[in-house]
Amino acid sequence: MSRSAKTRKLSVRINADLKASFEDTLRGIGVDPTCAMRSFAFQIVLEGDIPFDPVDGGFEAGGRTAVTSVKIPEDVAGEMESVLKSLDTNFSQAVRLLALQTTALGGMPFAAGIPRKER
Repeated sequence: MSRSAKTRKLSVRINADLKASFEDTLRGIGVDPTCAMRSFAFQIVLEGDIPFDPVDGGFEAGGRTAVTSVKIPEDVAGEMESVLKSLDTNFSQAVRLLALQTTALGGMPFAAGIPRKER
């Protein structure tokens, strides 16, 4: 995976209460949402999968929503979208899972750059 100078802006619409809880949790551990989502994208490419086992944190998919955005290197975004497509999902759904898991755990659900052991 090379790092290109070009970036792609990806915007995600998630439940507004979930977004607020996600951001509060991240703030509590000293991570901003952009860094968390960028790390998540790189981790998806590194592992070829969602880098954690998702849990449902009780937030509904509908209701009032809010947008969050991140800029990701173009090549990483393309690889990540390919991985997510093979998993029958997309970045919006994956970020919702990240937000749910982060909120449920009170921290990031993966160690960036360290692939999980085989399941």
